[in-house]
Amino acid sequence: SSKQNRILRSSVTRQISSLSIPNRHSRRRRGEGRRDVSVHAGVPKRIGIIGSGPAGLSMARALQYLDTGAEEVLVFDRSNALQPNLGGGLQLNGGAAVLAKMGLGKEVKEAGLPVKSILSRTVRGTKLLSLDIQDIASKEPSLMFEGTPMVFTIMRDSLQRLLADSIPSESIVLGKTLVHVSECNDNENGAVKCTFEDGTTKDFDLLIGADGIRSKVKQEVLRHSRKAEYSNIRIQFGVAKGWNRGNDGEIHQWFGDGTYALTAQYRGLNSEPFEMIALVFRDENDNENSNWDTGEVKKMCVDRLKQTNNPQEVVDLAQRCDRFFDVGVYYYPSLQPWTSESGNVVLIGDAAHAMPPFLGQGANQAIQDAYSLASKLADLKKGRFSTVKNALDAYEKQRKIPTTLIQLESRLLGILETAGDSSVSKDTGIVLPGFVRDAFFYATGKLGVAEQVFLKGATPKV
Repeated sequence: SSKQNRILRSSVTRQISSLSIPNRHSRRRRGEGRRDVSVHAGVPKRIGIIGSGPAGLSMARALQYLDTGAEEVLVFDRSNALQPNLGGGLQLNGGAAVLAKMGLGKEVKEAGLPVKSILSRTVRGTKLLSLDIQDIASKEPSLMFEGTPMVFTIMRDSLQRLLADSIPSESIVLGKTLVHVSECNDNENGAVKCTFEDGTTKDFDLLIGADGIRSKVKQEVLRHSRKAEYSNIRIQFGVAKGWNRGNDGEIHQWFGDGTYALTAQYRGLNSEPFEMIALVFRDENDNENSNWDTGEVKKMCVDRLKQTNNPQEVVDLAQRCDRFFDVGVYYYPSLQPWTSESGNVVLIGDAAHAMPPFLGQGANQAIQDAYSLASKLADLKKGRFSTVKNALDAYEKQRKIPTTLIQLESRLLGILETAGDSSVSKDTGIVLPGFVRDAFFYATGKLGVAEQVFLKGATPKV
């Protein structure tokens, strides 16, 4: 209810306000044995970014597009190439609108496939809700660009290539695995030293961790942060070439006993058409390893679809997929710090706030993080902040409330979507019957709640 949302937002706000963000007149007490790392002033000229996914590349684009004063921006990644045909599809909405603010609106429109509608049904064919996404998005001015609602599906490698092409090629340094980060008080050489697996080092004024949920930057600098927590949910992704049902721009959701299947169309590199299935189910075994064995995952996915009586069209899509992978869904506990005490290191995207994907907001929020952080650094250059640390604190404060709320809503949605008589928590023994889930989605569709949930998540918060 709206009352519950106000209570939740108020609680989150109070927790964030209590994080004791220091101002320029405050001093921190440091424990024995810790090095005195100064909160440095001035505009960071040399900025390093770890991770060349959508978060890291968006960060590089924002730093170079806005007037941040950065003279050197380098993106490092352990991969030897920006690999095509890796990963699955993404939904872009608020992130697409923010990319337009970075001068990439036309490129996104050309690369993405417009989402026309979302249709949710049970595996028996009962219609639960239907959303006209083009109509909904057109009501929010911040989601519009040149008369077009910025709501698309796109393959991850296509988005990665779009972003990489928007920055100088020399800004991307591949085949570099970060092994150590050290902060220092050295105004001449830089505030942060990165050491890589090949023995080389590089100094920066500011280091940005965009290296995902297993962030090495976070492990090195924010050592007391809690580890990612397992949600007891796994997802099996399958990717197939071509659009068997034509270009309809629909996202289909199918609810079965303890399972939720999503099927959608995407545009890939060079506008190549793809379809993807994502099968979501509960799994209490906390196995951190992803499974990229296409044959094994494909068999498990098809078997589970048949066991839960999914429609033949869903089974057929899974059977024609030539790429499959299986991942556990993890998230970071809310309200952990994203910035080092020194103000030399900061996190964005999944490194800061990994969240379940059930609202399709992971990439969107990462892009907004990048724009927000670059905007605060631009404000620093204009004299609106006295130190880099003040600018980073302002970024964290702006982004922490919306990402925390989306994370909480995504976790709840994951529990609901995998409801069913066979979906039992080993810890609590609680069973959430499938008819409760079905009634929930039917009611939210009829009452207009589903439309508001989509719009609230999609609307940019920067």
